[in-house]
Amino acid sequence: MKKIINNIIRVIAFIIHLIFIIYLIKLNILPTLYLSIIIGVILVINVISWLLISKGKIKLIIGYVLLFIISIISCFGIYYTYTTDNFLSSLKEVEERQLYYVVVKKDSDYSKLKDLNNKSMAVFENQSGNYKKALNNVEDIINIKDKKYTNINIIVKDLLDDNVDSMLINSNSKDLLDEIVKSFKENTKVIAKLSIKIGNNERKKESNRQEEKKYEFNDGSFNVLISGIDTNGNINKVSRSDVNIIMTVNPNTHKVLLTSIQRDMYVQLHGTTGLKDKLTHAGIYGIDMSRQTLEDFLNVDIPYYIRVNFDSVVKLIDAIGGVDIYNDIAFKRYYLYFPKGNIHLNGKEAKEYARERKQMPNGDWTRGEHQKVIITAIINKITNSKELLTNYGNILNSTKDVVQTNIPTKLIKRLVKNQLNTMSSWNVSSIFVAGTGSDYRETYSMPGMNLYVTYPDEDSVKSVSKQIKKFLNEK
Repeated sequence: MKKIINNIIRVIAFIIHLIFIIYLIKLNILPTLYLSIIIGVILVINVISWLLISKGKIKLIIGYVLLFIISIISCFGIYYTYTTDNFLSSLKEVEERQLYYVVVKKDSDYSKLKDLNNKSMAVFENQSGNYKKALNNVEDIINIKDKKYTNINIIVKDLLDDNVDSMLINSNSKDLLDEIVKSFKENTKVIAKLSIKIGNNERKKESNRQEEKKYEFNDGSFNVLISGIDTNGNINKVSRSDVNIIMTVNPNTHKVLLTSIQRDMYVQLHGTTGLKDKLTHAGIYGIDMSRQTLEDFLNVDIPYYIRVNFDSVVKLIDAIGGVDIYNDIAFKRYYLYFPKGNIHLNGKEAKEYARERKQMPNGDWTRGEHQKVIITAIINKITNSKELLTNYGNILNSTKDVVQTNIPTKLIKRLVKNQLNTMSSWNVSSIFVAGTGSDYRETYSMPGMNLYVTYPDEDSVKSVSKQIKKFLNEK
C-alpha cells in the first residue's frame, strides 16, 4: 500500500513539474542557459527524491521534503508563467471607435433621429473618412437635406438661428464647443449617438511582416509612440492625445530616449491638406493618425505605439504601491497640493500631477517634462523594488485590457530574453521639440474657429529628428 501511495505522490509531483517546464518553454522568455539549468535541476531533484523515497524512513522524509519544495516552486512558476503569458496575449490592437452626435436645438420638437426625416442637417464638407461613415449611417436611417459647411462658427450660428434643423459632429468637437461657446451648450441637445469603427491606415501587410522579422531576429532599435488620451473607461474610445512621447529603444546600447512633443503643436495631420491642426486632435481620428502624423512631422519611422488612458495610469501606479518623484515646482490642482521636493504619489495624484499645465511656468512644455518624470518613476519602481515579485499578478491584471499596443508579442519576449541574458542596466535620457511661439489659428478639426496653437521651431524639429536617427543607429 505504501508503495502505491509513494508512486501516486511521485507521479503527481512529476506532472506538476512537467506542466511548469511546458509553460516555461511556451512562454519563451528565458535564455537557453537559464532554461536548461531550471529543467536540469528539476529532473535531478526528481531522480534524487525518487531514489530516496524507496531507501528507508529518514531518506524517505528527505525525499518527500525535496519533492515538496520543488513542487511548491513549480506551482509558483506555473502561476507566474501563466499570468505573464495571459498578460502578453492581452496586449494587442483593439477595435477603435469614434462617437458622433446628431445635435438639435433644445427647444425643438425633435427627440429622436427619425424625427429629422426630410429635414436639413449641417455637415462638414471636408472631413475624415470616419465622418463620412457616420453620415452614411444617418442616411441609411433617414433622408436628409444636407447643407455643406466649411466653418464651424457658421454651423453653430445657423443651428441656433433655425436656419438648419440639425448638425452632425464628433463627440470631441462637441465637447470643445461646449467649453468655448456657452450659448451652444445651453441651447442644444443630442438626440442620436453613432459609434463608428475607425479604419486604420497601417502599412501594407508585407511591410509589417518585414518589420516584425527584422526585430525578431536582430536586436534592432525601434521607436514607440506613447500616447495618453484624456478619457476614462474603455481604451477603444478615441479622444484627444494629451501625451505624445516617442520612446526610442536601442537594445544594442541599452539606452532609451524619450522625446516629448507638446499637445498644442501646430502640425499637418497625416493624409490631409490645407489647414493644419493641434497635435492633440490627431487622437480624435485614432492612434494610427497620431503615429503617422508624428512620422511625417519628424521624418522618422515609428512602427509601434502604446496607448493608455487615465484609468491605465491610475491602476498601474496603485498596483505598484505608488511612485516617488522629485517635484520641481509647488502647485495646487483642484484639492490636491504638490509641494516642492521629494514626494510620494498614488495613482490619482500621479494622474493629476501629469495633467496640470495652466499653472506651470512653461505651460505644456513643463507638463511634458512632468509626464516623463512619472514614466521614469514607474520604470524605477518596478525594476528597483520588491513590488514586481510581491505584487506581480496584481500589476499585470491592473493593466490588462487598459493598454492598447501593436508591438508584436515576439518582440516583447525577445527584449525580455535579451535583458535576462545580459542583465544590463538601461540609461534613460530625454529631449523635446521646442516651439517658437503661440497664437490662435483655425484647425482642420474645427475649421472657422481660432484655437490656441504652438508653432514648432523648425531647427528644433530637424535637430530632434537627427538625434533620434543617430540614437537608433548606435552600436
